[in-house]
Amino acid sequence: FEHSLLDEILQTYVDTQGGVDYLSLKSDRANLDSYTDSLALYSPLSHPQLFPTSDHELAYWINAYNAFVLRGVIDAYPVDSVMDIKYFNGFFNRQQFIAGGKKMTLDHIGNQIIRPVYKDPRIHFVVNCGAISCPALENQAFSGPNLNKRLAAAQIRFMNNPQHLLINRQTPALYLSKILDWYGEDFINWNTHKDKSVSAIPTLLDYLILFLPQADADFLRQHPDIEISFYEYNWQLNKQSGKK
Repeated sequence: FEHSLLDEILQTYVDTQGGVDYLSLKSDRANLDSYTDSLALYSPLSHPQLFPTSDHELAYWINAYNAFVLRGVIDAYPVDSVMDIKYFNGFFNRQQFIAGGKKMTLDHIGNQIIRPVYKDPRIHFVVNCGAISCPALENQAFSGPNLNKRLAAAQIRFMNNPQHLLINRQTPALYLSKILDWYGEDFINWNTHKDKSVSAIPTLLDYLILFLPQADADFLRQHPDIEISFYEYNWQLNKQSGKK
């Protein structure tokens, strides 16, 4: 299954900070429409022969989620937030898209397919919901062969961004993205990373310690009872700075 159209879209309309030029994308939407049309015809569920490994499958679902968000936003644009599209969270749990011949909501793709089937908490650093507080939308499509490398890099980038994770050594206190609160169980019930230093009952801190820079990891080990707060989520649209 080819993601070259999405790759072209992302490289053209998404900047290096993850900002999207929605106005230009809306006026030049042929490639996005073609790509989402291809998603509608084929998926790992309808045509498993097109996806030789689970990495190819997961790359499809990540790309599909991100593409459907772009499609949903430009269909409604101009809007200030995805929360203004089909009120009361309807953009995620009522608006439908088609993948492999089946109608699906974004919530279904995220919570019924991506999370429970592939069980990789790193997906939370690449799936983009169209909001400022989301992990930055990358300007390159995912593929099976590069998926693990891209997920690892996205996790490091997320954890080194003070808008998502900040340690105050004076208080001490730990400030985290709300994503790590909403989906905390994914980082506690991880089963792909083993480390003898973690406690018998894993915690969110145990997960962070495995991947943070050494100095930050050591500080959290020394402060296992550190106060944790979660940032308020900014649902404003992740459009490029200065763009209408």
